[in-house]
Amino acid sequence: MSIPPQEHRRAARIEGATGVPLAEWTQRLDAAGGRDLDHASIARLLAQQWEISGWWAQGVTVAYEQVIGRRVVGQSCEGDFAASASRTVAGDPGSVRDRWEAFMTPERREELGLAEPRLTDTARWRYWRTEVADGTRLSVNITAKDEGRCTLGLEHKGIETAEGREVWKTAWKRVLTDFTAFDQENR
Repeated sequence: MSIPPQEHRRAARIEGATGVPLAEWTQRLDAAGGRDLDHASIARLLAQQWEISGWWAQGVTVAYEQVIGRRVVGQSCEGDFAASASRTVAGDPGSVRDRWEAFMTPERREELGLAEPRLTDTARWRYWRTEVADGTRLSVNITAKDEGRCTLGLEHKGIETAEGREVWKTAWKRVLTDFTAFDQENR
């Protein structure tokens, strides 16, 4: 099912960032043979022919694929789906991940079908990653947003259907609401 360019949820952002309306990007890509190109080739074409940055080349490519009906919202170029949710919370990345770890008890992980998590750090990010019993993957990404606050973002990848994406998206929003309540009580 295709989406008219002017009704695409990211049309205004794309035009604001690139200076070109999504309807015009659709026309340009169609004229350049975009319907016969794969995702990576479309993104490269945007970068090479119109000098669109890598980030926005990806965004325009995804929107174009949705406009022409190749992909639905939440679907990756591999055909699977991803669900995401995020919250802004008080604290630095390390303390936020520690509180998330305390919140994600073994019982809660079992209820959600989550395996034992792997924790990794970079200079800017803290990660809490795990596999899900259905074969999908969850990554909790924590980064400083501004002084004293962080973004806690959940990315759930490898979901087989759009319906499954909606189920998980609803579940992760509930989990973040529960974490917010837990966090306020335990901070």
